[in-house]
Amino acid sequence: MKIEKELEQILNEQIMHEFEAAYTYLGLSTALNDAGFPGFSHWMRKQYEEELTHAMKIIDYIQERGGSVKFQSFECPNYTLNCPCEAFKAAYEHEIKNTKYIHAAYALALKMNDYPTQTFLQWFINEQVEEEANCQNYLQQIERAASKQCLCSMMALDHQAGKR
Repeated sequence: MKIEKELEQILNEQIMHEFEAAYTYLGLSTALNDAGFPGFSHWMRKQYEEELTHAMKIIDYIQERGGSVKFQSFECPNYTLNCPCEAFKAAYEHEIKNTKYIHAAYALALKMNDYPTQTFLQWFINEQVEEEANCQNYLQQIERAASKQCLCSMMALDHQAGKR
């Protein structure tokens, strides 16, 4: 069954949000590298790659359902960071925003009784729980290390993030 235009539109918007998230992570990755945190930079680069995969899943789904993909533009800031806390706070806030978009798409699929789209979006709902938890976990640990001005802890966290 062909996807309804309203669902096609909100999923196209979600593609844009996923690409925006990818570029946000890439920008944070380069800023963390510039600030001398290669491990955190690596972690953010991995997130960038994940977000691209999410966008591609949605593109494939729209096309499988006979819809048309329509790319949209977005703005992505360049980042300059004083502390990794800023990067993980920005990432966490971005994930919360993305969760709201996913939930809105799911609510529309529910309203329209589009069961395939509900099932498809359930994966993203579960993924967002994980994404938010990962960002929040790192943010809390980094903030703790920063508040105690413990460079050793910060560098240990950076090293751990680089193993991802």
